[in-house]
Amino acid sequence: MALEPKNPQEVIQLLKQIEQYSLKNAAPLPLEDDLKSKWSGIGFRMGHYNFVIAMEFVVEIMKFPPISQVPGSKEWVRGIANIRGNLLPIFDLQGFLDKTLTQIKRETRILSIAKNELNAGLIVDEIYGMKYFDQINFNPELDYNTKWKGYYNGGYALEGENWIVFNIQQLIENQDFLNVAN
Repeated sequence: MALEPKNPQEVIQLLKQIEQYSLKNAAPLPLEDDLKSKWSGIGFRMGHYNFVIAMEFVVEIMKFPPISQVPGSKEWVRGIANIRGNLLPIFDLQGFLDKTLTQIKRETRILSIAKNELNAGLIVDEIYGMKYFDQINFNPELDYNTKWKGYYNGGYALEGENWIVFNIQQLIENQDFLNVAN
């Protein structure tokens, strides 16, 4: 138990002890090389599968908002939401990929994405937050063997679970995805 210092010399001595203790017990900062070898993304569940999407595409994660339907649109186009004064089209990602609409539950979330001129909200079953992976552990052969194969090309294993990297670029270049009218 430390004694309370009674004069300036004791205060200085106590501060030096605190500094020595801090230097001895502080966690080291990550090396710049370690930071460069990391890949991070937002983890999400779609159906029974875990995916990650690169942070560069994600604008926001939100609860399922009130939406207005868009007449004449495809079934997987759930509608448009007013998000702080901006209209955001809401698409059911699983509905687009395998024609099975996502059941909206308490844990259902919207991934707001932006790439070039496209801004959209993608419905996913659940968000798992930030995931960090060592790039050296990327496995291009990691495969879920699903009908969504064109939208990913590998992934990571982390703590016994596979995380497939979802290819948003492939999605937004798909003419079927861009053509929302019936």
